Amino acid sequence: MDRTDRFINNRAPKKLLLIFLFLLAVSACAAFFISGKCADVIVHEQIRSGLSVAGGGKFTDFPDDDSISAGEEAMKKYSIDRSIPPRMMKNYGSVRRVIFYPVFGLLALISAIWYFISLRELMAIYRDLEKLRNECVKAADDSENAVITLYGEDLGSVHRISDAVEMLVDRLNNTKFSLSSEQRYLRVFLTDLSHQIKTSLAVVRLNTDMLTELDDLSEERREKLSDEIQLNLDGMERLVIEAIKFAKLEANAVEYDMQESDLSAVCQLAIKRISPLLRKKNITVRTQLPENITMLCDKSWLCEAVENILKNSADHSGCTEVSAEVTADPVMVKMILTDNGRGIPQEDIPKLFERFSSKSSDTTMYSSGLGMSISQKIVRGHGGDILVYSEPDKGTRFEFVFLK
Repeated sequence: MDRTDRFINNRAPKKLLLIFLFLLAVSACAAFFISGKCADVIVHEQIRSGLSVAGGGKFTDFPDDDSISAGEEAMKKYSIDRSIPPRMMKNYGSVRRVIFYPVFGLLALISAIWYFISLRELMAIYRDLEKLRNECVKAADDSENAVITLYGEDLGSVHRISDAVEMLVDRLNNTKFSLSSEQRYLRVFLTDLSHQIKTSLAVVRLNTDMLTELDDLSEERREKLSDEIQLNLDGMERLVIEAIKFAKLEANAVEYDMQESDLSAVCQLAIKRISPLLRKKNITVRTQLPENITMLCDKSWLCEAVENILKNSADHSGCTEVSAEVTADPVMVKMILTDNGRGIPQEDIPKLFERFSSKSSDTTMYSSGLGMSISQKIVRGHGGDILVYSEPDKGTRFEFVFLK
């Protein structure tokens, strides 16, 4: 009953009823016009037939003009001739009524048939739309278990709407899953980040307590504790900066300044920036950087990706040598970074680019654990990817691959 009330209160049935009433009015006007024309013809022919009989002719469907003329002469004294208007005849009204009612009835019947067929089709569409609406309401409450039925004919509007709703529900589920994944990812990321910061804060707090509470510390010991505090503060600052970079890359909020740049110059700049760390660890650098191999890229961001890979090799591989190489062929451009360290087990390579995946036991936070993830996101943001080849005790090879 509620569905019927909603259908009656809908605008479409009301408009359909107004159209039906309009068609009835048009039918009445058409029947009135047609009956008038037909009555004119019929009564006119009756006048001709009467004049023909009055003139001595036979009563036929096709009276001859001579008999009609003779009849006009006989009826002249009554002012009756073939030009007399049919509307002046006594039987004109009855003839017109006889014609009007059947014609109007036929047109009204056709209009009524059209109205009920249209109303039936409209009710069928409305029922499908109501069912679709109920399914949409259920999908809004529980999209994962929602079932959207494809109503209507294959190429009909209702079918297309049902198909679009089904697509919308699928995308809603995908978005919901993505948001859920992002929430889990953010929760884990913040947990890992807070753990990293707490580690350094614990060192800072312990050293600070020792400096303030122990009066008998030697000057050398005080300087060492102060250096550890400063080192951990620097590490926390580096971690926060890299976490912000990683968050921007993860959210696709980085606007790269893409320009045609020499990749050899990018590698040379990265090596120059990391050279103090390489000298400190007695790591030699070997390069094979031909000029004029260019690519559309953001030089500063791509330089950071190279620097992070080299820094990871220096911090965690135990290498004595790193190399940088740039190659190009008709299909792709490569930036190849190699170290001669202890290598990476095959089962650990898929985890290499996870944030905070560093296996380092360095509590002074030389490594934030985000550098490799940042490098991968930068390279992928340039339309490339990082391939890793490694064997235990034989070193590791990182390839930045960019298709032309």
